[in-house]
Amino acid sequence: MTTWLITAEETVPAEGAPPQRQVKVIRRVRGNKTREEALVELHKAAKGHVPDSLKGSGRVVGRDSDGSFWVLPNNNRAHPPCVIRLIEQTHS
Repeated sequence: MTTWLITAEETVPAEGAPPQRQVKVIRRVRGNKTREEALVELHKAAKGHVPDSLKGSGRVVGRDSDGSFWVLPNNNRAHPPCVIRLIEQTHS
């Protein structure tokens, strides 16, 4: 049985240090799901995910050519993107 992980990758500021890349699992897709079915779940998760840094502000979600999604602010201010990806979990 395949488990798919939907992850959010975001650059977060760190006090007195360079920004750090943070990756977290936001959803697990379990069961006998094909990659195509898991991609539907990825799209739902991307549309509903609000990165901590964008809470309280507008955001726009766009799909990249590799199938991942970018969550960006819906204004002109510079902001590191949050990338939502689908990863197949391997069991060892």
